[in-house]
Amino acid sequence: MNLKTHLLLLAFTLSASFCLAQTQPGYFMHPDLNSDQIVFVSEGDIWKVSTSGGQATRLTSHPGDESDPKISPDGDWVAYAASYEGPTEVYVMPIDGGLPKRLTFEPTASIPTAWKSATEIAYVTNQYSTLPKLNTVTVNVTTGAKQLLPLEMAAEGSFSDDGKTYFFVRPTFHNNVTKRYEGGTARQIWKYTEGATEAVKLTKDYKGEDHHPVAHQGKVYFLSSRDGIVNVWVMDENGGALSQLSKEPSFDVREFSISGNQLIYRVGADLKLMSLGDNSAKTLAISLVSDFDQLREKWVDNPMDYLSGMALSNDGERVVMTTRGRVFSVPAKEGRTLRL
Repeated sequence: MNLKTHLLLLAFTLSASFCLAQTQPGYFMHPDLNSDQIVFVSEGDIWKVSTSGGQATRLTSHPGDESDPKISPDGDWVAYAASYEGPTEVYVMPIDGGLPKRLTFEPTASIPTAWKSATEIAYVTNQYSTLPKLNTVTVNVTTGAKQLLPLEMAAEGSFSDDGKTYFFVRPTFHNNVTKRYEGGTARQIWKYTEGATEAVKLTKDYKGEDHHPVAHQGKVYFLSSRDGIVNVWVMDENGGALSQLSKEPSFDVREFSISGNQLIYRVGADLKLMSLGDNSAKTLAISLVSDFDQLREKWVDNPMDYLSGMALSNDGERVVMTTRGRVFSVPAKEGRTLRL
């Protein structure tokens, strides 16, 4: 083999390795859609990508986790939750990235849920009630003025196009992740219109959970496990004309967002974009340009510093211990250490 052939083979090998590194699969969560822009969470940071997929742009780089990004109706801002100063609070930054602005100052966690208008973002907190109840509060991104919605318990909501009707769930999330839960605290969808004497329950025909309602163009989209798997369903604003949109057969749909005639949702580790015209969905091919620090090889000088559990065998010959999330069987004297 001559020198030229050697160089070509080396170049091909390096190119293939580089491409493999660039197409490292990502785990995508919390998608939010506005026109042709998508924001989502991966590696604990917020990213932006177009509806055609491709290379995503990282918007945040703080070592802590950011979550629940929501694009403003005018497409200029992204509100999200982060713990920059300790408690989890709501922040806002320009859609193209920039210095975040803190919007909430609650002692308990505040999570953004939906924009009411281009200047008001709604968030949930239990600061104004006892656990496990959550309330919804709106905050003006310019003035900082807050308004507590007059609902004893309300979360996971969104507003009608005119901002006057709020669609929400109660009871609020019970931290029970049982599949197809049908207990007494199963979430149901309600609506409240400004000036009304009380809220109205919309979902009445199902004992399981209906949750995360999103109002859009006179309809209410939501998540439900009515077919055994959590999928996206839709009804009118009075709870009628119920139908199923997504038909994922195995993994639950976790989060979704709507803009125009498109709906984006997360299933497994992927994001799928659906056309509301024919309900066809395709998996978005998204690539992350990152140093993937969590995948870098790391060495621990003294694993015993990470010991979290230990037990001695009945005969005293071996010790089983857990360190850094892995279980080892270690001989009391001589022998082989086994990783179970």
